[in-house]
Amino acid sequence: MTNENLREAFRQAEASLRLEGLDPTGDVHYEALKARVIVGELTIAEGKAEILARHQQQSAANEAK
Repeated sequence: MTNENLREAFRQAEASLRLEGLDPTGDVHYEALKARVIVGELTIAEGKAEILARHQQQSAANEAK
């Protein structure tokens, strides 16, 4: 997948998330991860795994409160 294809895939995913009432844009961790995927430092699967792990950590922290 080219950088442009990856940018478009992220754009579409972000639009879908906004329709669900979520917006990851502007989140420092998300933006850094997105950049790493676009430049080829991470695969899409690795990026998804990192996002999932972070979400699970945040959920666990919120439950502990």
